Amino acid sequence: MTTKYYELSFREKRLRKRIKELSTLYEISKLLTSAMELDDVLDLIVEITAKTVGVKACGVRLLDEKTGEMVLKAVYGLSQEYILKGRIFAWKGVYRDVISKGQVAIVYDVATDPRFEYTDEAIEEGIKSMLSVGLLINGQPIGALSVYTDRLHHFTKDQVQLFKGIANEASVVIEKAMLYQERMENQRIEQELAAAAKIQANLMPHEIPQIQHLQIAAKNVPSQMIGGDFYDFIPFSDTHLGIVIADVSGKGIPGAILMASTRASLRAYLEEPHFVKEAMSRLNRVLFRETQSDQFVTLFYGMLDTQDKTFTYTNAGHNPPILFRNSEKILLNKGGLILGAFPEVSYEEEVISLLEGDLLLFYTDGITESQNDQDEYFGVEGISRIVENNRSKSSGEIMDAILDEVSNFNAGSSMNDDTTIMVLNYSEMIVHNISDVILS
Repeated sequence: MTTKYYELSFREKRLRKRIKELSTLYEISKLLTSAMELDDVLDLIVEITAKTVGVKACGVRLLDEKTGEMVLKAVYGLSQEYILKGRIFAWKGVYRDVISKGQVAIVYDVATDPRFEYTDEAIEEGIKSMLSVGLLINGQPIGALSVYTDRLHHFTKDQVQLFKGIANEASVVIEKAMLYQERMENQRIEQELAAAAKIQANLMPHEIPQIQHLQIAAKNVPSQMIGGDFYDFIPFSDTHLGIVIADVSGKGIPGAILMASTRASLRAYLEEPHFVKEAMSRLNRVLFRETQSDQFVTLFYGMLDTQDKTFTYTNAGHNPPILFRNSEKILLNKGGLILGAFPEVSYEEEVISLLEGDLLLFYTDGITESQNDQDEYFGVEGISRIVENNRSKSSGEIMDAILDEVSNFNAGSSMNDDTTIMVLNYSEMIVHNISDVILS
């Protein structure tokens, strides 16, 4: 009878203890899920854990997968001096088995356990014992939750079990907070990209200049929300028109910033329509000073003079525009090196006398390097064929025919580069009303 009574009493105590543990974990879960920001969640985890387990301090370290560092993200009960003691890595010390094997690490005495790093700092801080358990998401370690006592302490099996339960709850909440943070970050990036795309769109010409004897069509199609290609028209007078097409290195926001900087700098130096190669040299020096070593720009700049019937240009490493003249194809490749790569570059310029019926085609490599599902390139031959088959049509119709062909060519393949194209027809028959001429 007595033995049975004690057995029931023992079971009742175990049951009450288990109920208390579950209630504790439930309350912890409620508290933790009340916050969504990752930093707030981590701060709550260390505070609640320290108070629940009844220890001196608690800390959360998250694993940096690139460096292997266990980065301290939140701490409760430790001094700033101890926090700044030095870096901890996952491949050695206490955290080696915690991260690599998912085991619980128990340090009874930090002063004598060889796994514990920064022993002197821990003794000065008043740390005696340590318990650490891995934080897992889908079975993969993301970090560790650790508690510290100010006296030598043997962690019981029940304490370890409770601590592991807290760590499991913490892992779930950390995962949700990380997903929330990632979602918020993606939304922020999308908003910034949308704003950048709007700014970039405003930098592109909104109207085609009306210059006598010229019929012009142009279009820019970025592969992402924002791109690195741009084109520009700089009218100097009724008869002089500067034409720019460029492709900057990089994509996304860095590419867009470089594009805007290049455009602004070029316009600042184009004070005199006849200074073509001089403007390019000055632009190169500016970009070399202001860009990083892996950034550069390919750019073509030309000046149309419909009074003298000439086109003066220089090419800084850009895809050579093509002059279609009767049955000839003339590549406009006189110039020099790409912009921003070297401090001093001399550029050549060439003057072309315009003839009736000349057609100028400007493009970026998003067109010629477009690939189909057989890894074939559209190439210069592709655009040349389309132009030759459509010479009797308007500049806009030729441009649309090229873009349609490119779209059909890479159907099924993702567009991975920006596309920019300009088509200019020169004819004495094209006369615009002077009042319609657009001056910047």
